[in-house]
Amino acid sequence: MDCQQLDATVRMKARGNGRGATIGAGGVPGGPSSHLAHRWRAAVVWSASLLVSLPVARADADPRLAKALSYKPLQSDVRYERVSDADIENCSIEETTRQGVKGFWITGPAGQPLRWFADTNKDNRLDRWSYYNAGVEVYRESDTDFNGTADEFRWLSTEGTRRGIDADEDGTIDRWEMISAEEVTAEIVAAAAARDPQRFARLLLSDEELDGLGLSDEQADALGRRVEAARAGFEEWAKTQTGLTRSSRWTNFGADKPGIVPAGTNGSTRDLMVYENVVALFEDGGQPKQLLVGTLVRVGDAWRAVELPRLVTEGATIEDGGMFFAASFSPRGDVSSGTGLSGTLERLVAQLQEIDEKLLSNPGEQAGSLHARRADVLEKLVSAAEDPTERSMWIRQFADTVSAAAQTGEYPEGADRLRDFVKKLAGVRVDENDMAYVVFRTIETDYRMKSLAAKEDEIDDVQKAYLASLEAFTKRFPDSPDTAEAMVQIALSAEFAGEVDKAKQWYDKARQAFPQTIPGKKAAGALRRLQLEGQPFQLTAKTLDGRTFRSSAYTGSPVIYHCWATWCDGCKAEMRALKQLQAKYAKQGLRIVGINFDSSPELARQFLQQNSYPWVHLFDEGGFESDLAIGYGILTLPVNFVVDARGRVVKTGVHWTELDELIGKLVQ
Repeated sequence: MDCQQLDATVRMKARGNGRGATIGAGGVPGGPSSHLAHRWRAAVVWSASLLVSLPVARADADPRLAKALSYKPLQSDVRYERVSDADIENCSIEETTRQGVKGFWITGPAGQPLRWFADTNKDNRLDRWSYYNAGVEVYRESDTDFNGTADEFRWLSTEGTRRGIDADEDGTIDRWEMISAEEVTAEIVAAAAARDPQRFARLLLSDEELDGLGLSDEQADALGRRVEAARAGFEEWAKTQTGLTRSSRWTNFGADKPGIVPAGTNGSTRDLMVYENVVALFEDGGQPKQLLVGTLVRVGDAWRAVELPRLVTEGATIEDGGMFFAASFSPRGDVSSGTGLSGTLERLVAQLQEIDEKLLSNPGEQAGSLHARRADVLEKLVSAAEDPTERSMWIRQFADTVSAAAQTGEYPEGADRLRDFVKKLAGVRVDENDMAYVVFRTIETDYRMKSLAAKEDEIDDVQKAYLASLEAFTKRFPDSPDTAEAMVQIALSAEFAGEVDKAKQWYDKARQAFPQTIPGKKAAGALRRLQLEGQPFQLTAKTLDGRTFRSSAYTGSPVIYHCWATWCDGCKAEMRALKQLQAKYAKQGLRIVGINFDSSPELARQFLQQNSYPWVHLFDEGGFESDLAIGYGILTLPVNFVVDARGRVVKTGVHWTELDELIGKLVQ
């Protein structure tokens, strides 16, 4: 986007009445058009002035952040992270470029991503709106024809696989281009609960899709009649059935594995993948219930329903088999391999979903009790899960969510809860990697919480206890992937303490034991960095303005290589000191090279436009995951390298207070 061409308005294009509703730079939707904000997406066009003069704007400096966070997905069934009014002032918005696309990146109080509003075709109008939950993108709306209105809706990551198309751009999905079999059953439950025949019709096999299946005329006619009967009969059935209500909630998918009807069967010309006797599991009023969906047919990336659903009552048996395979259906009881979840697990999952929805809707003071309840349910799920893979999933979710809630302050008792969970796991048979996963996150959470609460004279003791716990962890779980991270943390602490030999030993252990992991590669880079002293320094990288920099060009002058980022306050303090050194040793030819580790070069450019640090600045895409960061083991900032006039490394990890004396000796 060309910031000079952006104006300070949010224009909403109302397809329904042909008028455009406009929101001024400081205003909110008003008058008769205010309802459009939740039905039509428009081009959002913001001036660079909205970002004030800083690379990152907070709500107290820019009220438009609150406006951006007020935008809601056009589709109602999206679980995404919301921010309470009290927390908005701790959120941030920045204009940046990510993977070549410019837009507005909005993060929460803990730095977690919340929204990404982007201009993908560089016409200065936003055309993609992404929403996040727990740090991952879960939903995206796109304006694929760039006319100012979203027409494609995608559920992503933990929220599934659906991709819906709104051809007439009225805010309602017209067809599903991608949808899993599981999601079809959830949609059918939702359609029946809402008595919505249009929502159900979108899930049915179309005439065009039927023609493309390659079935014999007889099969195609029979299948077509089922589809038409389902389309015609759903509205009446939905009105008269009493098992599904507006409070009904889908909980799980029940079916045997899908099967292939091979080409040549009864005159067919193509392979066909189908599910038979599919069951949608749901709960209503706390009671688990079942809905027979019947046959599902795969068409490209989507699954299609072909018949009218039927409620299943306890003890009922359906004897007519499937459409393509001769099979009978028996309703699933509390324990059945066919449902995927027992009745107990279904109820627990439903409870978990209910708590999650409350946590996502600004829980306020109730957050702590909700997290405690969530942990209770997860413990029950761990106990009830019979499949090892499923049990592992619940164990790790317990560790991740309780740890995150504790560290964000929403669940202060989380560290104690994690320690108690470790004791409980020790009393049952649990996979070693799962135990390691929980123990490591317990150690990290305990350290973070104690560090925040420690007085100045207690910090050393907290640090020593943390390092002792990490060393014990590496001995107890030598093969755990988390052991690589533990080893790197021990090495980094030793490096900070000036214990270089100890740091080298631990970096080398991580490098050798976990060579293919990111922590292992970073350890190898850190070891290389610590061994640079006395060695020629050779670096080739791109500058912020895209030119190629070679360290050999500065041979003949002492050079300070300074690793920094805009979010690092210590880096900024050092840059002020470096500027003074540059002036002091200008006649001796001192050179300074900055190496920026921000997530986006635009952040560094904006900072340097507002702050004069007139030396070369390098940038490598990826921040701490970039090739430069991994190659030199840059694990924290700031970091300084000093290179002499011959191009050899004098010292790495130099504190800024040492630089004056060190440069003075080099230029004597």
